[in-house]
Amino acid sequence: MRNIHNYITVIVSVFHTILAMLSAIAYGTAPLIYRRALFCTSQFKAMSIFSLYSIALGLLLPWEEVSIDGVFHIIIAALSGGILGSWLYITAVKKGGPSIGNISSSFYIVMLPLIAGKFLLIPAALLLLLGIAIASWSESSSRRGALYGIFAAFVWTWSINFYAHAVASLGPGGALFIRGLVVSLVALVLSIKAPICYIRRLAIGGFLDSFIGFGAYTLAVSVGDYVSVTLVMSSYPLITTLLERPVLVRRVFGVLTAVVGLYLAVIFG
Repeated sequence: MRNIHNYITVIVSVFHTILAMLSAIAYGTAPLIYRRALFCTSQFKAMSIFSLYSIALGLLLPWEEVSIDGVFHIIIAALSGGILGSWLYITAVKKGGPSIGNISSSFYIVMLPLIAGKFLLIPAALLLLLGIAIASWSESSSRRGALYGIFAAFVWTWSINFYAHAVASLGPGGALFIRGLVVSLVALVLSIKAPICYIRRLAIGGFLDSFIGFGAYTLAVSVGDYVSVTLVMSSYPLITTLLERPVLVRRVFGVLTAVVGLYLAVIFG
């Protein structure tokens, strides 16, 4: 009986790790596609489009019983991480480029284990952050967006716990649907007269970001520990960096350093 339990535990661990890695690949690719559209599209307009994918995916995934507690937590997560955090991150990408936006917003990788009390994951988080910084740093990128990314990291650190609680209460479908609905309505109101361009880039980037990336992350959180899942998902800047520029020895070293951190996150998570 114990062997069966251990076997199931391993399967679940592998499953949520694969989902978190899929999320990282989608998140890392998306800003390379939609960034050009941000020069003539407001951040809130882009968010209103991206969140439609969350609503659609929420209708396809399983729900739990809708409770007041779950709705409260998902609304807090939507307004903080979904509206404020996403606006700060998209602004960081817009002003500093994908790599600068990703590096600066990745500080929550270290803050999350501290706040959640997962102290064994701190070495893994530090290695992951160090690897991201080594691989992604570029003298040609603008640093102006870094401050927005750092603020996004603080907001996401605070909101992730609310979102994990909402996923456990409402199920992945309910959490995605309600969060997407709140973000879409608020962002739409804030961008009624805002310009929009490169709709195809927004549509493709939004699909990767919100349908594949956020959907896979939500499923991973629903079956695994949200702190370790978040650490694995947070390797997405490595994908952005490797796709954005030619491969250099420094980037390879950074990726290898981050991979060690990811390995520790999976083992200790």
